[in-house]
Amino acid sequence: MKHVPLIRVTQLEKFRRFISGEYEYETEQGVIDCITQEFTGNEYTRIGTAFHSIVETGKPLCEKVPAGERSFLYYGKEQKEPVPGGRKFNIDGYNVVLDINQCQIALDYRNEYPNTYHEIRLYKDFGDAVITGCADMIDGMEIRDIKTKYSYPSDVDYINSYQWKFYLELFQANVFHFDLFVFEGYDKNKHGYDVRGLPLKRYEPAITCYRYEGMEQDNMNLVHSFLEWAEYRNLTKYLLKEKIEE
Repeated sequence: MKHVPLIRVTQLEKFRRFISGEYEYETEQGVIDCITQEFTGNEYTRIGTAFHSIVETGKPLCEKVPAGERSFLYYGKEQKEPVPGGRKFNIDGYNVVLDINQCQIALDYRNEYPNTYHEIRLYKDFGDAVITGCADMIDGMEIRDIKTKYSYPSDVDYINSYQWKFYLELFQANVFHFDLFVFEGYDKNKHGYDVRGLPLKRYEPAITCYRYEGMEQDNMNLVHSFLEWAEYRNLTKYLLKEKIEE
């Protein structure tokens, strides 16, 4: 058996953001943690997982939740506001609650692409490492990636991303679409895992990226930079996996 680094596209993109110097919140320690620690999730990712489960299955496991009230602190004083009925999803042991309108937006999106394949993971041997990524939706020669957002995004962040470049190479596709859905007014302290009543707006048009000449070399260059950095920081051991020689 031969041990080779197995690198997730998410790790490569986090590394790219760090070395670009354009993102104050992307630190070297954050990249190290992404390699050495298992990501357990948070409010943002678990709400996204609930939304994804509707898009992926159309009939996710959930429970009805009646209309009621939300309690929250406003300048230190308890306040209440009405919330509509909805559906409760158990995500990693946490109860994520969406309202019916939000669930319907996910269903409508799913129905726009009835012939897609959902949640497909592939691996590609880059020689010095194996790269892996999981596509939300494969629609012929096009990939669609679903992201739930909690503030309005910047197109440039997605266009500069290497996620779409690696995915187009992994899946031998030509077009990559970022489909973004924004929970307007979300406040983690106020809403937590219950986003009922928040407007859910689809960011339009989708941010679309296309395969280009030299893309594969750009990907390879980033892989080599990542491997050199991981070796310098003594992190390669966290990436090694057994690969059976054919």
